[in-house]
Amino acid sequence: MIGALRVARAAAELQFKEVAVSGFLLFGALVQPFFIGVMTMYMLRHRPDFDPVYVVVGAALSGLWSVLLFAGSSAISHERSLGTLELVVAAPTSFFVVYGGKIAGTLAFSLVSVVFSYAIGAWLFGYPITVADPVGFGLSLLFALVALWATGMLFAPLGILWRTVGRFLGLLEYPIYSLSGFLFPILLLPVWTIPVSYALPPYWAALALHASASGELDLLGLARVWAVLVLTAVVLMIIASRLFLAVLQRARRSGSLALS
Repeated sequence: MIGALRVARAAAELQFKEVAVSGFLLFGALVQPFFIGVMTMYMLRHRPDFDPVYVVVGAALSGLWSVLLFAGSSAISHERSLGTLELVVAAPTSFFVVYGGKIAGTLAFSLVSVVFSYAIGAWLFGYPITVADPVGFGLSLLFALVALWATGMLFAPLGILWRTVGRFLGLLEYPIYSLSGFLFPILLLPVWTIPVSYALPPYWAALALHASASGELDLLGLARVWAVLVLTAVVLMIIASRLFLAVLQRARRSGSLALS
């Protein structure tokens, strides 16, 4: 167990350094949330019900989701393109553990979106960005990261098992923004989309963060949302573990990881 954790930490550190110098992912973590936050604040700031904290949280989530979506869905295929996939699979540590660390490193880097989005509201616009329930917000962020990490673990094998699905995942960036209520409540969407939102881990992550930041939910209400996030993470991890196993089985049948 200690050895696996050490490998996961090393994989996370390596992934963090790699993502931090990727122009594409830097754009998703910094530039995109900046424009989303600025445009949303300019559009809504004159409304009597305008809440700058809601925009800050939503812009931060947009950065988190973009980085996770693109880095997670291409995690294995990127390793294969570098010619190091064979070495990862041949290592004594589980294939699943290594990529668990990589997705964790990706999420750790994407947290820069949270800090950057706060700077947009507090420093650029001068709004008093205060969180109603700091402890609840911290726990909500933790549970949200766990659920999003599990989502990234699901994306990683999908991108290499079914290439059509891998291409489709790249189209989920903006639809998830809307369906998960990052920047506006899902009640503004058509009624038929609400069950779809309920099935998305990012929706529950956004609900927990928005509610704890604004104080809309008490501890019991937040605990229910946290329970959904944990349950979702467990289900996704079970599915992801089967898909990782399917990647290895396909590679063994074809006789080449490079062409798996």
